[in-house]
Amino acid sequence: MRYISTSTATVDDLKKQAKKLQRKGGGKHADLLNRVARSAGYDHWHHVTLCLKETEERAGFGKLNAELDIIVRAAHAGETRIIITGPEMVTVPLVLFTSQGDAWMLDANEDMAICLIWQGEALPRNIRDAGRNIEIDWDGSFALNGESFAVDTDHPEIGRRVIFGYPLQELRQAIDRAQSFDKRAHTIFGQDGAEDLTRELIEHLVAQGWEREALENGAHEGARYSPNRNSLLYPAITDLDFDDEEDGGSTKSLT
Repeated sequence: MRYISTSTATVDDLKKQAKKLQRKGGGKHADLLNRVARSAGYDHWHHVTLCLKETEERAGFGKLNAELDIIVRAAHAGETRIIITGPEMVTVPLVLFTSQGDAWMLDANEDMAICLIWQGEALPRNIRDAGRNIEIDWDGSFALNGESFAVDTDHPEIGRRVIFGYPLQELRQAIDRAQSFDKRAHTIFGQDGAEDLTRELIEHLVAQGWEREALENGAHEGARYSPNRNSLLYPAITDLDFDDEEDGGSTKSLT
């Protein structure tokens, strides 16, 4: 089917024409929509709606590039900035951020990454307008590990490394917002990547600034440490927990 660039204004105008024809001479609204669509060069009304959808999807590529331009300029200016893309660009929110002269684009649901700027040097964006879709050649994966940003990429100068100094607290918040409910639930309730609070891990976390009492209490209550979230994950509440509460017991919620 032929593609015709179609704006919402065009669609609204065609709808008004169909209503005007109906007021003058009557007729089924669906038939009149098809009639005005053909008069405007479309095959039928459904063709109009398909072209509108494709036009909006193609516009998403330009909008994404505009956001990438903002991140690149911020990186060159030595700024720290985080952007979460909206649904008008791509169906899955992406996290764009820059810090320390580096810039990255992340898929928070699939843990994929692509570096946009490395140590001040701009790298190929590797995104393409594929008509109804935006294709991104992800070349690596990422993980937030405690106070570090860990990446494993195909880029020869970056490769596999652990990076410190990025604004991980703000980045974690952005990733939480960008992730789907299923992804967050799997990370929290499934305790994805969580570690037991061993004596060695507690000592390591205390050296990083954690309070020993909070960690020891967490270990006693069955909590585990999540490097990805840099927080303690407690056992999920079960039906037995609620039964115990009715009998005078208590439950522990996630933190």
